[in-house]
Amino acid sequence: MMIWVLFLGLFTLFFGLVFVFTPKTLGKMSRKMNKMVQGVDTQVMSNRMGVGVVLVLLSLYLFYYAYTLGVH
Repeated sequence: MMIWVLFLGLFTLFFGLVFVFTPKTLGKMSRKMNKMVQGVDTQVMSNRMGVGVVLVLLSLYLFYYAYTLGVH
């Protein structure tokens, strides 16, 4: 279970940092995903900084959770 929590932490950290620091990369990823899945909601894109910060904080929590699972 700890491996999954670490994986989720890395995943959310990656996307949180992408949302905060590289909006152009996010736009490229969005265009590619539009062809595969569906469009990225404009509400999320307009609040990309807040979404990115929340994802980074969530990843930090997941890393802490994985750490406490590993200690026991």
